[in-house]
Amino acid sequence: MKDAEGKPLTLPFLSHVEDLSGLISLDSRSKREIEEVSRLYPFRVPQFYAGLMERENPLCPLRLQAVPSARELRRGGVEDPLGEGRIAVTPSFLKRYPGRGVFLVTAQCAMYCRFCNRRRMVGRGFMPEASREETLAYLEQSDEIKEVIVSGGDPLMLPPAELDYVLGRLRGIGSLRVIRLSTRMPVVFPEGAALHREAIKRHGPLWLVVHINHPREVTPEFIGVVRTMQEARAVIVSQTVLLRRVNDCEHILARLFEKLVELGVKPYYLFQLDDVVGARHFKVRLDTGRALMRVLRATASGLAIPHYALDITDGLGKIPLENRSLRKRKGKRVFMESLSGEEGVYMDDGEESRCTACAICRN
Repeated sequence: MKDAEGKPLTLPFLSHVEDLSGLISLDSRSKREIEEVSRLYPFRVPQFYAGLMERENPLCPLRLQAVPSARELRRGGVEDPLGEGRIAVTPSFLKRYPGRGVFLVTAQCAMYCRFCNRRRMVGRGFMPEASREETLAYLEQSDEIKEVIVSGGDPLMLPPAELDYVLGRLRGIGSLRVIRLSTRMPVVFPEGAALHREAIKRHGPLWLVVHINHPREVTPEFIGVVRTMQEARAVIVSQTVLLRRVNDCEHILARLFEKLVELGVKPYYLFQLDDVVGARHFKVRLDTGRALMRVLRATASGLAIPHYALDITDGLGKIPLENRSLRKRKGKRVFMESLSGEEGVYMDDGEESRCTACAICRN
């Protein structure tokens, strides 16, 4: 990656256990786990984000999201929970719904989150760049697509000139009305995110969907990027994944969402964790998630209430987690109806949520 003047940018990423052990305490067992798991699922953490972790706390909510754990090797879940392999129009363009689709522009992320629903491809040799021109040609020839979600990986991992090129090509498509960029970079690597200000300003207004999961991720650096992008005509909304032992608490979620609203960022989605392989230990039970939403609706500003939603396993689409979507339960199997009337199943096999004594609620 290069800076706005084309000079090489030092990428301050940690991808070796010894580098990480200089910032947080790791015993020999933890080091072995990280090395073993990262042979299967890549490990990368920006130094910035690692510096936010509590050095001596193995249950630090930021550490849990970023550092490999042996629990990722447990059985359960599926590799492609959204069934994206079946909806690929090109190797880098996914189309599930009429009028819109997802453009995968890179398979690189600044941080490989341990619950990623695309962990089968992100950082593992998938090269969506190879089909970029094929996707752009498809979009230019189609008059059906009105909205494109630029994703990956993280699109802000592209060099600024490359992102500028992609956005410019998209802006040149007359039938395309809305462009969204989905990113976690302002949270985990704000220095890299800020490099794209000019491209976003040039091709705005754009919708920037920022993935943020915990109030401790609302750092001064994150706030600075939000301000920069707002000045560049980006409309910013957030998406959050509900994660056990990270944010499965009404006080944590309320603090996060209210902080975002103060910044002019609308909490857009709270996602139930996809049934992805290696992430079962992050699952929150559906009843717990729905109870959290009831408390938020009763206590928080309406501006701070996101949609609580789930992508039904096997690619049946996104549904709001309301009573009308949940049909029946057999043990841990919850049967759901998609918006098109198809029946799907979600494995509601998360462990019980428990207080982590983080003190956000002041108790």
